[in-house]
Amino acid sequence: MNSCLRFISALLIMATLLAACSANPSLPVNSPVSIEDTQEEGQTLTIVNPESIDSNMQTEQLSDGKKYQIQTRLTDFHLLSSTTGLAWGATRNELRLYRTEDNGATWTNISPSSSILFSSSPEFGKDFFFLNKDTGWIIRNTINSGEAIILRTNNGGLVWKMASLPDVARVVAVFFLDEEQGWIVTEGDYRSSSEAKAVYLTKDSGATWKKIMSTPIIAADASARLNKLPKIGVISGMSFTDKNHGLVSVLEAGQPSLYRTTNSGVNWSKVEGWFDHSKFVSCSRFSVDAPEFFRGNTRNGWVPFGCVKEDAIKYQGYFTEDGGASWSFVPFSVPWQQDDSSALATTFLNRREGWSLHGSLVYHTTDLGANWSLLPQSAKLSEIVLEYPNVLKVQFFNSQLGWLLVGQSDNNRSLLMQTMDGGVSWQVL
Repeated sequence: MNSCLRFISALLIMATLLAACSANPSLPVNSPVSIEDTQEEGQTLTIVNPESIDSNMQTEQLSDGKKYQIQTRLTDFHLLSSTTGLAWGATRNELRLYRTEDNGATWTNISPSSSILFSSSPEFGKDFFFLNKDTGWIIRNTINSGEAIILRTNNGGLVWKMASLPDVARVVAVFFLDEEQGWIVTEGDYRSSSEAKAVYLTKDSGATWKKIMSTPIIAADASARLNKLPKIGVISGMSFTDKNHGLVSVLEAGQPSLYRTTNSGVNWSKVEGWFDHSKFVSCSRFSVDAPEFFRGNTRNGWVPFGCVKEDAIKYQGYFTEDGGASWSFVPFSVPWQQDDSSALATTFLNRREGWSLHGSLVYHTTDLGANWSLLPQSAKLSEIVLEYPNVLKVQFFNSQLGWLLVGQSDNNRSLLMQTMDGGVSWQVL
């Protein structure tokens, strides 16, 4: 009998502790890295904050005793400067987030608490956004709860604070203009939601959010959907150039489309004539990515889209020089790629310079994609893509420095690579 009472008491204590943790709006960083992290093959990272590593974890301690090496699967990354970047992935429903400030030589674990579970890895611009190495937001989409969790930090991940969006089906885009003002776009589930799209605005760094636009699934008349984002369509991404002007890209009725706001997201209008389907009648389907304005220039930007024919895809783009008021189509004279081997293998640093990866071949342009030159082939890149054929993401911070994430066909393993000579040679980070 006494043993039963002790067992029940232990359960009550555990329940109390769990409730206390869930009630705390500030979550500590650097929760212990789970053993499962080391059991996954893939990217090897040298961690410089061993206090974040569970003492029971099987890791390789380096000779100085202050660094450990782990293996983990990365699913996304983002460059913040010429030396600083973030890389992350979800392992066993735990988000593992790492930051480097020395070009990948060493990494710091800045993961939020493992008590916040992630059913999938967040993607930059969809449910992950960092302004700089100190200020960032991560969104944990609803997991059978109807509530999205929004984590935010302003001290580089030392502490994560938590807010929530109740009664939402899925967050599909996030963008912050500065440390205070940001937007979230949600898509509703037709089976459980009354709205197809909604836009939320924050002016206090994400602590509180106000719904400023909602597109109803069922409307009494057509006017109820005027000046809204479309009821039917998949949101691809969002970008703002100032507090009033923003863009949202949509795959609408299977075709790329673009919507623009001039009053901070309250009203939206379709950019008519932006995409001319008559130029792409041979395409069986399309993809479209987020609007992107080049760093330090809110006038010049582009929207990449892909044309798919059978099992091949080619990326091309629409470019703007006036903040999105007008657009020009630019066809890219690069070869077609395998449809399943390229999530987005073409990137632009500015209006003139860009890169397009085709397996181990790297094409480079300095005239807005009118002409592309094939760079000398990297022996290391050629070796890696034999085992990791899928180009998951490429990003350049300047004309010399770029990162590349490649993955295996089954998405179980990935490798992060870096170039420091404009794409000519590559090395694994």
